[in-house]
This record gives sequence, C-alpha cells and structure tokens, in this order.
Amino acid sequence: MLRKIVIGVALLIIVLVGVGIYFIHRLNSEMTQNSREALQKLQPRVITGAGRFDKNPFYAGSNLGEITQILVGWPADREGAALTVVGNEGAHFLDARAGLKMQIQFSKFVPCSVEVVRLDGSGDYGFLTRDQSWAVDVVLFDKTGQERWSYSGGLTGIDDSVIGDMGGNGKSKVIIGFNGSGGLVVLDGERKKIWKKAEGNVWHVETLNTRGDGRKEILHSNAQGQLLVREASGEVIAHYLPNYYVSDFALTRWGAESQPSHILVPTNESADQCCKPVLLVLDAQGRIVAHLDASLGDLMQEAKGTPVSYPRNVEYYAVLQSKKSLKRSVLSLYNHEGQIAYQEVLGDYCLGITALPGELGDSLLVGCSGKVWEYSAARAEVNSARARPAR
Repeated sequence: MLRKIVIGVALLIIVLVGVGIYFIHRLNSEMTQNSREALQKLQPRVITGAGRFDKNPFYAGSNLGEITQILVGWPADREGAALTVVGNEGAHFLDARAGLKMQIQFSKFVPCSVEVVRLDGSGDYGFLTRDQSWAVDVVLFDKTGQERWSYSGGLTGIDDSVIGDMGGNGKSKVIIGFNGSGGLVVLDGERKKIWKKAEGNVWHVETLNTRGDGRKEILHSNAQGQLLVREASGEVIAHYLPNYYVSDFALTRWGAESQPSHILVPTNESADQCCKPVLLVLDAQGRIVAHLDASLGDLMQEAKGTPVSYPRNVEYYAVLQSKKSLKRSVLSLYNHEGQIAYQEVLGDYCLGITALPGELGDSLLVGCSGKVWEYSAARAEVNSARARPAR
C-alpha cells in the first residue's frame, strides 16, 4: 500500500513538474514573441522632425557602464568641472567642451542605476544605487567610489532607494522601498533604521518639497498604482493622480526653474477600446500642468525629462523613455503647444538627459551605454529662429 502511495506521489510530482515546465516554456515563448514584436516597432530611426537637430557624439569614456544621470553644476563645480556623468561603473567629471577633468571608479559593480546624491547641507556628495529591481542591495559609495555601506533587501528584495533631507536640518536620510510586503524603511546616514511602514511593492520613491516650506516629503508609488505623499514621520498626507495607475515616475525641471520641483509620470488613460500611453507633468502639489501624448510609450518603462531652450527662446520639453530589457529608448521633444516636434528611436538603453547651457542656447545631452550624444539646433533651424520674432 505504501509503495502505491509513493508511486502515486512520484507520478503527481512528475505531472506537476511537467505542467510547470510547459507553462514556463509557454510564458518564455510569449515573452520572446512580444519582445520580437516590440523590437520590430522600435527599429532605430528618426520618426518625426528629421533635419531639425544636429546629432553628434559629445563624449565617450571607459569604465562608465550604463549612463543613468548627467548633471550640470553641482557636484562637478566642487571638482573644477562643469558636468557630472554617472554610470553604474563609475562617474566622470567633464568641462563644458567634454574634456575629462576627473574620473571615479566604483569599488564594486552593481547591475542597476547609480545616481549622485547630496549627503549633507554642505554639499558633500556620494553615489547611491537606484531601481534595484529586487536583485541588488542598497549600496552607498563615497565620493571616491569606495563602498561606504550596504543594506540588504533580504527575501523581499528592494525596488528603489533615494536620499533626501526630510527634516530640513541638513541631515540626509535614505528612504528604501521594498518589493512584496517589505514596506517602506527610512535610515539615517549611517544605516541606522529610523522607522518602517507597511506598504506593498514600493515601485519608485523620491523626495520633494510639496508644501513649499523647504522641508521635503516622501513621494512613492505602490502595488495599487497609487502615488502617495508621506511626511517625514511616514504618515500619508496626500494622494496624487487618483484616477491613474502609477508605477514609475521621475522628478523634473519645468519651465525656467533651476531645480526639479515637478513630477513626470508615464501612465495610460482610456482611449477607444484600450489604453493610450500618455505623459503627465505635475507640480509639487499634484496638479496636472501638462498632458503629453507618448507615442511608443506603451513599449517603454522608465522616463526622464528636461526643458531645453534653443536660440531665440525656442523652447522644448525633452523626454527620454527607456526599457532595459529591450535595449531601446525613445527621445521626444515637445514644442510649447505640447506637440511632438522631434522623435527618435535610439538603439541603446539611455537614461541620462540634461540641457547644457551655451552662448547661443542649450544643447541637449543624452547619455547611453558609455557615451553621450549632443543634440543642437540645425543651422537651418537656427537661421529660421533668428528670422522669427521672439515669443
């Protein structure tokens, strides 16, 4: 009898394993097919606005990896440079003409985004892992690239992390969003836990001064697609975009502001019989200030944006949407009416974007894998702009 039971259990296990293998194979096949279809739509090309901008190599450097951030001014100005280019292998400090002034290599490789962070009120800086996607610990590097400390996600894994001064006292804290039921955790600068709040799937987290009092609050998304604001103690004080599902978002400059105080949200809204990808720009209080069509946005995952001003006050809002698994990005420049004036599919995973001021207007810098591209107004476009009266 026992033998029959053992054989029965063994057969059941074999059947379950077989069914599991079948469904895994089917899922992988469907994902592969979806990727093929997506890549067919994402053939590298200029879709709209060919001839409006000149695209040229700006900088290429070794030991950068995937570029995830480009900053003008701080902290490059502390190192006698103009630009900071950060990748997941290191950071390079450049002058305004792309000359290398200083290079930092991280003491360990991390397969996720890394961004420069302000560590205290004096402007001292370090580098923090971001968008860990369950597989990477939080790692804080000092300004020389050496690991200062790390924080494990354990069994739940980490979705994202960020540093911000939420008390207004110049002391930065680390906010960590966990996958699953891991919740939201806040640490001090030395990795000591301050508090933990229950929450599900904290996909993305930022800090932003939403009240205008100089003190930052926590802004994060969750498993329900909510975009929540929490005060420094962790209590929820606001819910932005209640009629939209939000997972990824980014802080962005808007208009003439020098520091990012707006929120860029890639999402979907009902259209016809399905979902239309859109980009929403919110102010710090959660009000929608711009509603932009996001062509091909349904194939992308992350989004970053910046205003860019070309000669004679010809202003655009540039958005870079990317998907790591496809190694593709879409660059879109929106005119002052919110229409796409230029759109290009890039055959690379690109996350760094900034506007570099110049004598005749800005240049748009886009960072990809180990290289930075420069988009400047085409000569014919400059001449046309000079002939038009300023708005």
